[in-house]
Amino acid sequence: MKITIVVGGRWHAFDLARELHEQGHLHRLITNYPRWFVRRWGIPAQKVVSLPLTFWLVKAIYRLGGEALMMRCQWQVHRWFARRAVRHLEGSELIHGWSQWSEPSLLWARERGLPTVLERSSAHILEQSLLLREEHARLGLHWPPTHPKIEAMELREYTLASAVAVPSLFVERSFVARGFPRERLFRNALGVNLGQFQPPSQPPVPPEASGLRAIYAGSLSVRKGIPDLLAGFASAALTNAELILVGGETPELAPLLAQQPANVTCLGHRPQAELVEHYGRAHCFVMASIEEGMAMVQMQALACGLPLICTTNTGGEDLLRLGCGEPQPGPEGVQQFTAGFLVPVHSTAALAWCLRQLALEPGLWQRQRQAALQLAATELDWGAYAERSALHYRQLLEAAA
Repeated sequence: MKITIVVGGRWHAFDLARELHEQGHLHRLITNYPRWFVRRWGIPAQKVVSLPLTFWLVKAIYRLGGEALMMRCQWQVHRWFARRAVRHLEGSELIHGWSQWSEPSLLWARERGLPTVLERSSAHILEQSLLLREEHARLGLHWPPTHPKIEAMELREYTLASAVAVPSLFVERSFVARGFPRERLFRNALGVNLGQFQPPSQPPVPPEASGLRAIYAGSLSVRKGIPDLLAGFASAALTNAELILVGGETPELAPLLAQQPANVTCLGHRPQAELVEHYGRAHCFVMASIEEGMAMVQMQALACGLPLICTTNTGGEDLLRLGCGEPQPGPEGVQQFTAGFLVPVHSTAALAWCLRQLALEPGLWQRQRQAALQLAATELDWGAYAERSALHYRQLLEAAA
């Protein structure tokens, strides 16, 4: 097959491109990242089309005016890249494009009768906007909305694509609730670099003996549910417990983070290579996101032996179901899986209950740790993700033929 990937940014497109190249299916990767950066993924330079102007432009916009300015300029940046990407599609048999960057490429393919896949890594854009607008209002904060032209363009992309690839049940449900045909959705859980993310040679002392050490990695933002995470950890009221937050602060939450007690530590942004060390010293990974397609830090944490505590809106449900189809019900709407817990959004009581269970129930952490390691080793590598993608491509090509 001759598959061309169109992506503004990196996301998980580079991992997919690497695996497709190894399988002999990659025709071209079109990105706004510089070619020297893409080289780290082992993708041959002759298969990479780099359109780096928007890459440097986005960096300049964030430096000048942050997120607010970027949201105002978003339409022009995406349109510039999308219009130029279409010039490099010749020879493709199928286009796999990322949402908000691919409308001209999808049109190009439709005119030639070629199948297309649109990657949507988050909830349906209308549902995403609704969730974020409501959450900011709940906290008394202003939300800079998605540019209306971007929103309209993405809705057109949904119509144009042969199929929409989504990473989780949460995203799939958001599309179905908006009337999108389920048969045009392709759900495919993401992967993790199992060579980079591995458990420590010496696991930490069990939490019932040493005190629970919970960790979160990602931006410290409203979307990631940081206020709920902090409230849930405080409500657990565990002796000798510690919460480690790895990621950059957003301005709107800086006052809240500054008020946290000594057992909540903000490490700031850390490089990927360093994350393994922090995971290796923790007992569990906690994510209270309001809207998340599938946070890849969850797969990283599982690969390092960390049980998950995650909301229904993180994509973590799919990962936990890989290891155990049907969970055990618990209080506060908690669902307990072999490798972690699924909790409702905004339920600080549920978060607190899960933290207390891991901290106080003898043997529970060790059992969930082993289940996390087994799940990661058998289900979560990028090769398996790309094989499922390739099978889907073949089905679309056969249908088109």
